[in-house]
Amino acid sequence: MEGYAFTNPQGGPSERTFTTPISRNSLEQPLSTTSTSEFSICGASSGAMDEISYPATIQILPNELLSNIFGFLDGPPPSALALYDEPTFELTHAEVADLKAVSLVSQRWRHAILPILFRHTRFIVPEPKIHRPALSQAIQPFLHFASKNSLHKVITSFTLLVHDKKVKDNPDGLYRLDGFAAFWEALFGTIDPAELLIVAPAEALGALTSCHIDMEDSWTFDCPCHYLRLQRPPLLRDSIEPEAASSFASGSSAVFQIRPWSSLLLNEGSFIKAYSTYEFWLRRPPSILPDLVGADDMEGNTYGAYISPTIRDMSYIGIFPMASHFATLTGHCPRLDRLYVQLVPRNGILDNREKMAQVEAEDLWMERNSCYAILIRELFSTPPQLNYRYLKIFESGDAADKDAWDMAVAYIKRSRNGWQAVEDGVFVKDPEDVVPEPAEGEADQSTLSVC
Repeated sequence: MEGYAFTNPQGGPSERTFTTPISRNSLEQPLSTTSTSEFSICGASSGAMDEISYPATIQILPNELLSNIFGFLDGPPPSALALYDEPTFELTHAEVADLKAVSLVSQRWRHAILPILFRHTRFIVPEPKIHRPALSQAIQPFLHFASKNSLHKVITSFTLLVHDKKVKDNPDGLYRLDGFAAFWEALFGTIDPAELLIVAPAEALGALTSCHIDMEDSWTFDCPCHYLRLQRPPLLRDSIEPEAASSFASGSSAVFQIRPWSSLLLNEGSFIKAYSTYEFWLRRPPSILPDLVGADDMEGNTYGAYISPTIRDMSYIGIFPMASHFATLTGHCPRLDRLYVQLVPRNGILDNREKMAQVEAEDLWMERNSCYAILIRELFSTPPQLNYRYLKIFESGDAADKDAWDMAVAYIKRSRNGWQAVEDGVFVKDPEDVVPEPAEGEADQSTLSVC
């Protein structure tokens, strides 16, 4: 049987992996303990102090204390700090697996560590070798395991790692708008994570989110996968009923409506390879961004913005995107409180001869400058237009370029439009200059509006 696996890429960090069908043979036999420590109890006996020694092992500790001890091995998932780097399928890989090692000692230890072990869980969809099952069917063993072990309130983050570009959720394999609605309903009807992370090729990400993907120029881009992360405050988790999102608006995307997400991150990886082609500025990358913000496609079709209207924090990461593509975001800015943008890599990709083959570095920086020029014009216009009126914080992940950052700071000082630099890479608007939310019933620039 093919290896659909659900795991925990976490735990000091550690990883817990199951493959369908689940085998627990290795967890049933406790390991023998050959060394012990001793503790003494001193008490009065016939006027004399007698010392009584008892052998002590960790096995005598109650489960609650064991869980507390094991909690010191807990830590953030491996993906926490790497989401802003060039996307890779190794995002959730962990070199150290302390929690997994503890879970293999004995059945009792496994029971004690279970709530920590599966706090951050991932489900891996591999490339099919023979048969491509529907995703809703492939995930059933995980859903059964989660339900059986009452992990509904234990799992705080869920990562869907998809290697299969042609992932499907219908028996005939044909494309259907929102064809994965049943999958998302089944998943969130069983677990209730405050964070959802999808790691998938652009084509698969489009299918999972019901976004239309233009694949015509995909051969000119070299990015194996994109990241899409959705988050909401943990305090809202207990107030959400799994059945509440069982129906979705026509033409919408189930994954964006399944929960009241408040934060979105999209990392589209490197655009560098396309710069080696003729008229690179005309290349259209495979991307969910146009549908996400409600931009028209090349034929003039628009499908409405799929981004959830509850999202107020958005991060966009792309390594030297073309200005024509980045303008999709700046020209159709959602209603946000905070916008984060990062267009320059943090790794050494510019020193990689293979990646930079037949690429003129000057072209990269010119497109980067054009992207920021478009964005700054919209951000700091006087008066601000449409949804930019509500923006409170703008953050750039590229402030390491000191010259460019100083030029931006000098520009906003001259414009005197309420923005100020509070630290490197961060602009904050004076609260008095932020346009308040329209009252109910008044005209509003919703997330479906364009900037």
